[in-house]
Amino acid sequence: MQEKNLTRRGFIKTASGLALAPALGWMPGMAHAAGKEIVVGTWGGDYQNLLQQIINPIVGKQGVNVVYDTGNAVGRVTKLRAEKNSRRGSMDVALLGEVDMYDAERSGTLEPIDAKKLPNLAHAIGALKTPYSIPHIFSAMTLVYNTEKFPTPPDSLEVLLDPKWKGQVGFSDILYLYNAVFVGLGAGGDTKSFDGGKRFLAKLKPNAPRIYPSNEAVAAAFKSGEISIACMWKARALQWRDSGLPLGFVIPKEGSVPVAFEAAVAKNSRNKDAAWEYLNAMLDPQGQIAFAEKMGYAPTVTNASLPEPLKRVGFSEAEVKLLHAYDLKGLTEKKADILEFWNKEFKAG
Repeated sequence: MQEKNLTRRGFIKTASGLALAPALGWMPGMAHAAGKEIVVGTWGGDYQNLLQQIINPIVGKQGVNVVYDTGNAVGRVTKLRAEKNSRRGSMDVALLGEVDMYDAERSGTLEPIDAKKLPNLAHAIGALKTPYSIPHIFSAMTLVYNTEKFPTPPDSLEVLLDPKWKGQVGFSDILYLYNAVFVGLGAGGDTKSFDGGKRFLAKLKPNAPRIYPSNEAVAAAFKSGEISIACMWKARALQWRDSGLPLGFVIPKEGSVPVAFEAAVAKNSRNKDAAWEYLNAMLDPQGQIAFAEKMGYAPTVTNASLPEPLKRVGFSEAEVKLLHAYDLKGLTEKKADILEFWNKEFKAG
């Protein structure tokens, strides 16, 4: 696990040049009525919409029908753990960020990767592979700002503490873990613990930051003018700017943290063959290019040849040098602690 993260700078630079239907409702016990029906646990929002638009048609050709179980990552990992000893779980595929996925694996809830069932895995970037999950898309955290409010790009996380921006700093609640690691770099922290994040967030609270329930809600706050700056993935900033919002984004001088959004098969999946087909479809090069185009995330497979206009989803050599690798074990062991701090001390009041 650690080796994967220590080589992250190299793969990000390599990958930078690489080649909306509503959610379906479901009820426990009914999700697997069809022979090749699977339940995929995800966050909802734009990501789920694109999964439905891009991945569903690919697996549909193999007769696989997909039902989405929408919720936050904490609930998804909790469900995997709660059903760990059940012979048949209610979730076939879990989609999670790399820290949460590591947590799920450590709990013994995931099926080991079967490369024979994933022909597209041969093209995945080696540094992103794990024994328990496949990498779908990746990006890195940035300061996203309203270009009409900032004549010049902010170059430091310290800008979030400036009283000038009181009440105008935004966060997505579902990114609490990544937010804490990212801003922690501005308090002398590292990516081995959340100590720096706690220090920075405690200093930030008097500046009345706004916390929104989803990434999409942060975009709406930018659109309404309620916020002027936020911590968010570069991919989202690209997506929002392409939609017409006056936004810029920058990796601050303190650095940033990358993220790979991953997929895994639950150990007690009711339909593992169909679940493997879904994971293989997520690595389809044309699907990867579509996510880069529509959502701004970089591909995780080397055979997804991006056209020149889409190469902006990657990272320059200078930006790669500012990215800090995670200590997955260290962060996972402190996840519950930072969530409690985020909810009871940072958000409260």
